[in-house]
Amino acid sequence: MKKLNSIRLVMPFLLAFGFSSCVVYSPHNADIPLLYERGQLQIDASASLSAPLLAVPAVNASVAYSPFNHVAVQGAASLSALNSIYAQGAVGTYFPFGNLVLECYAGYGYGYTNIDSIASTTASSGYRINGNYNLYYGQLNLGWAQLLDGYLDLGFGVKGGLLAPNWSRYKLSTDASNQVVAAHTDNHLLIEPQFMLRLGGQHLKFTFNLSYAYLRGWPNSNVYLNYERISAALGIHYKF
Repeated sequence: MKKLNSIRLVMPFLLAFGFSSCVVYSPHNADIPLLYERGQLQIDASASLSAPLLAVPAVNASVAYSPFNHVAVQGAASLSALNSIYAQGAVGTYFPFGNLVLECYAGYGYGYTNIDSIASTTASSGYRINGNYNLYYGQLNLGWAQLLDGYLDLGFGVKGGLLAPNWSRYKLSTDASNQVVAAHTDNHLLIEPQFMLRLGGQHLKFTFNLSYAYLRGWPNSNVYLNYERISAALGIHYKF
């Protein structure tokens, strides 16, 4: 009886892991830089967890630089525990109004996924999702930099764009004759609001980022992707 109760307790977590291992997209935690002058360079590194399917850990890094007044470039990359990688780059502009900063970016992102369902480690009927996606996006950021004599930054952002996937779902077998059972090539519209808080010294700060993703098939709204909706990150930020 004790063994049966233990199985009942563990089963929801196994099921959650099984479903989450087929997650193909998670919100990204690229930093909201809030650049306000020429020559400014910022780097950010963080660790994140995504939900609601499972707390999937990931590591993230981003860099932002202003080579000229009102000109900004930004790059970011992430690696998740589910063998998924993502990188993006963007160019944009910024307008400071005292401590208030408005930023606009246009960018491109590329992601790759190669993950197995939990069943594939214990049976011949598991699944693997393999493929990549392209993300064409724009982002609008609004926030306050250098508050409290430079010890606090606070920002909000909205990322929107088109996600173009090219994923295949394979049914795994013991004789290596894996068969494609589904293909995901329908475009999706993406809306991804973000929140950022930085607190610390004049140059080095601790960061908290929160992102939410909403995907909808376009033009075919009847298609659905299994994706994480929320991602929270803690990290460090340095401004040169």
